[in-house]
Amino acid sequence: MSAAAAMWLLIAAAVCALVAVLLAWPVPDALCAARWPRRSPRAAIVLWQLVGLAGGLSAVGALLLVGFAPLPRAWAGVDLVALVLAALLFSWLLGVLATSALRIERDLRRQRAVVDLLGRAEADGVRVLEHPEPLAYCLPGPQPRIVITDGVLAALPPDELAAVLAHERAHAKGRHELVIQPFVAWQSALPFLAPARRATAAVAELVEMLADDAAAEATSRLTVARALARVGSGRPPGAGTTGRLDAAGCAPAPASVLARVRRLT
Repeated sequence: MSAAAAMWLLIAAAVCALVAVLLAWPVPDALCAARWPRRSPRAAIVLWQLVGLAGGLSAVGALLLVGFAPLPRAWAGVDLVALVLAALLFSWLLGVLATSALRIERDLRRQRAVVDLLGRAEADGVRVLEHPEPLAYCLPGPQPRIVITDGVLAALPPDELAAVLAHERAHAKGRHELVIQPFVAWQSALPFLAPARRATAAVAELVEMLADDAAAEATSRLTVARALARVGSGRPPGAGTTGRLDAAGCAPAPASVLARVRRLT
């Protein structure tokens, strides 16, 4: 390979490294601060997924390009180190993703078993728990559970109850836990990066907005907003093992609920 070709490979590696840095920090920060994702949550989720995928591929690609570039003798061994680091980084990212997915599914399976044991079965996979606080959430998976409490039945009129059930069924039908899991893994892989935590929270909120929109189509936006105001900030008993994700069986933060109510009204 000519020296010019080697130089272009190194330039491409530098560009990939720069893209990886931009997608790991300033781009997520800018996307979190933007207002348009609340108007188009589905498009924003796709963009978040592209940012995460492109960031990981750019980091691995930068190391691969350095590894395959013919370097001067003074840099002997750098290419081998770069290739080893690329393999380790790629394996680490895949390993964190797989481990996170298995852990979340294990926790959800355990929660589904508890709900089946303690709750009474209603139609369409709904389980009702004897609990005075109005709570509603989804335990997703191949056989999802929509969980509500006696408090919900006592607190909500029929139209708001229908909105809550439509919201949770949208999570189950859309398999929203699969949307959030890669970002939970990203946060686990890069716990020192604040944008990784903000990205997970942002995608979780966008997923909730998708479910809000589905519930609004089944009822009305005002009905969903009223139901959110009553039960949206509740937290399932024992929640927290899978993160702050309603789509993974946990309730959203109160600040997120307030933003969603404002969006609907």
